[in-house]
Amino acid sequence: MLLKKIKIILNYLIVFIITLSILFVLLAVSSMIPRNSIEEKLHESISFYNKNDGIHRIKNKRIYSYIHYFSDTRKLNIIYCLDSNNPIESMLWSKYYQEIKKDVNIDFINVVEKSKEPNTQYLRYWNGCMLVLRPLLTIFNMEQIYLTNKILLSILALILFIRLFIKSKKLAIIFILALILVSSWYVPFCIEYSVTFYIMIITSLIAIKMDEKNNENSILKLFFITGIVTIFFDFLTTELLTIFVPLIIILVLRKEKNRLDSTKSTLIFCIKAASLWFFGYCGMWIAKWILASAILRINAFEYVKDSIQLRINGLQGISSYQYLYGHVIGRNFYAIPLLYFINTNFYKWYIKMAIIIIITFLLLFINWKKIKENKYLWILSLISITPYIRYLILANHSYRHAMFTFRDQIITIMVVLYIIVECLNYDFLFKKVSFSNFLINKDKKNKK
Repeated sequence: MLLKKIKIILNYLIVFIITLSILFVLLAVSSMIPRNSIEEKLHESISFYNKNDGIHRIKNKRIYSYIHYFSDTRKLNIIYCLDSNNPIESMLWSKYYQEIKKDVNIDFINVVEKSKEPNTQYLRYWNGCMLVLRPLLTIFNMEQIYLTNKILLSILALILFIRLFIKSKKLAIIFILALILVSSWYVPFCIEYSVTFYIMIITSLIAIKMDEKNNENSILKLFFITGIVTIFFDFLTTELLTIFVPLIIILVLRKEKNRLDSTKSTLIFCIKAASLWFFGYCGMWIAKWILASAILRINAFEYVKDSIQLRINGLQGISSYQYLYGHVIGRNFYAIPLLYFINTNFYKWYIKMAIIIIITFLLLFINWKKIKENKYLWILSLISITPYIRYLILANHSYRHAMFTFRDQIITIMVVLYIIVECLNYDFLFKKVSFSNFLINKDKKNKK
């Protein structure tokens, strides 16, 4: 038994090392592209960022419509400052130019137009997007890359929708509704937002294929690799989507095909999947700091510890911890467009009426007994609260960046919609309809 566990651990360690090595080498190779190969397209990109702020507000005061070019221009700033003659050290440092109290778009413009020297670093992240953006910038400017991104991400989302529709029309519609409810049409406007959506969709497509072959071990390895890839490319945006959306899809499809194991086995599978993703995610992040410490001959942990503390419970302009923890969930919750509308118009009569109708509908037509007895739905319910746990753990980050972290609630919306559809009391509903039809027909006969 012990030998079997050791073998499994070694197996995952090998997977980790291979994945890390591939990503590290690819990032190093992309860093070798000389600056003069991308300089022209970066200059062409300046006009776009001159017209848009670091935080571009499509609809003023509606944070769900904010586009975070802040992160994209910082990536481009790092890409410009990379030293292709010293690619490994340069990519690990991820240095860039910054002026205090200035818009990051202006920092990017200055570094390209005035060839400013880098004066700070972004060592704490892998900045894996450079792997894709740097080669693309030899051909396209950023406006063209954004257009390509919109087309490609839309096609992938459509492919997943069609794949789900073939498997389960119910799940496909729920998936699309969840995307709509968090205004996902804004996601392709920004590279930062798009990364986790790419990983979520691709992981879901692969997981569906693997699940058809009933290969649970392969699915668990997939989730482990997904955790590694997520932190390599992502900047703490909507990282939970890459594990829990594919997991929800797998569970629902198994339920639809009557292939779901016992409640205990299902719960163990979910715990394994989430844990392996978490180990891959954290392991890859720590690996960056270890490699940076060894190669750069520094203590990288000294560079990242303040940032970690800030993201978890730092105040940074927030009045108090009481305010932070009391508002972080609400700030993300009401960033959902529909809920934002309800919250800002709560005292209008038609909003109150709509809420009363919805509550009445749930009380009358939801089979609460089915929810209580079906332990599988309780597992999904546990998954649905993970975004709010994330908001509390990374309170400062989740409050300040609610403009994109709120989209983690795709997980919650999918589960809530599925439970409602699954537990509607269809017999009661149709009996009421039939009874109404009977009364109408009887009235017609009496009139005759």
